[in-house]
Amino acid sequence: MSHMPRETRSEADAGLGGLHRFGSASESLFRRLYLRLSRQRAARPASPQARQQQRQSSQLDRLRAIFASLEEGIIMQDTSGKVTMMNRTGEAMLGGKRNFWGSALGTLFEQYRHVQTTSAELVPLGEAAELPLNNRIVRAQLSAIGDEDNRRIGTVIILRDVTHDALALRLKDGFVAHIARELSNPVTVIKLAGELLSAQPEDAAVNQRLLDKLLRNVDMLDQLALELLDIAQLKAGSLDVARQSLRVEAVIWSVVNGMEAALASRGIDLLVMTRGISAAQVLGDDKRLQWALGHLVRNGADYAREDGYVAVAARGQLRGGKRYVLVTVSDNGIGIKPVDMPHIFERFYRGDASAAVQAPRGLGQGLYVARAIAEAHGGFLTAESREGVGSMFTLGIPQISASA
Repeated sequence: MSHMPRETRSEADAGLGGLHRFGSASESLFRRLYLRLSRQRAARPASPQARQQQRQSSQLDRLRAIFASLEEGIIMQDTSGKVTMMNRTGEAMLGGKRNFWGSALGTLFEQYRHVQTTSAELVPLGEAAELPLNNRIVRAQLSAIGDEDNRRIGTVIILRDVTHDALALRLKDGFVAHIARELSNPVTVIKLAGELLSAQPEDAAVNQRLLDKLLRNVDMLDQLALELLDIAQLKAGSLDVARQSLRVEAVIWSVVNGMEAALASRGIDLLVMTRGISAAQVLGDDKRLQWALGHLVRNGADYAREDGYVAVAARGQLRGGKRYVLVTVSDNGIGIKPVDMPHIFERFYRGDASAAVQAPRGLGQGLYVARAIAEAHGGFLTAESREGVGSMFTLGIPQISASA
């Protein structure tokens, strides 16, 4: 756009200064652009003003070129709500003009449809609002465009993608609360079990039930400490995993045997299918692989339906000339919402847990760490889900023995 006249560029830059502040009311850029759009639609080719129209059209194209390059989305409408202009960023955020009225932006426009007069050429209507839009979170500012007589002649909506900002704020507000809650439950149980055990006579038989409960909660604290350590190492880029020869079937049964009773007490069936991988081995870290697989099983159980199931299945597969052991964990639970799906492997992301059968444990980093563990082993972790149907996670680790 180096050919753009300096006057037009400086006017546009001034208008964009207001745009970045979501609603400067001191610039005439949007009003002039809107009027030019209107005149362009109304003009006829045979009009005596064709030459003037051509000059205006050239200026309009320059302004459109500026808007097309912006990171913000811009949507301009007439007073009836018809979209008169939308830049490329706006189309990407919305998924096309046809989606406008079915989105939260249509509702936002309707809230201020009744406004007929303005106090300036560009007047924000309400505060900027954060809205869900096409699997994103956007901050939208709707403003009325006024003419010289302060009559509303159109509307501009400016959109900024704040998905990652919103996730960062969620982390900031919720991290300490998550840690406190995750520490509180096992510490309370350990304290109570310890007090009951210490109150028993020295010659009394060991209360195995209390001892088992105490040890289970110690294991929970140990897992939490391991997760936090892994997060710190991942952030520093220094996650290191052991390289021992492991039988995949043994890893799976270690996880299943440790969780089967707990899931059965909640009415959830744990199904296991390991036929054909009895000799399959991988080089890996037993403790971390068990943690990653255990997290996937717990996730499936937390979001399972009442009397549902979690199924663990393993098989070998050749991918790109390399043999992997694939371990899938599937359930028939509530599934993952489409708005959450792109973010489930992001650190500390928590989707809507309101429909979970049991409140999910952990700090919201489980899938992030599980994928990092898989990748540290030279493998991968993928997810598929349908809301209301269930989810399936696939953990792939390179195999070192081809026999099965």
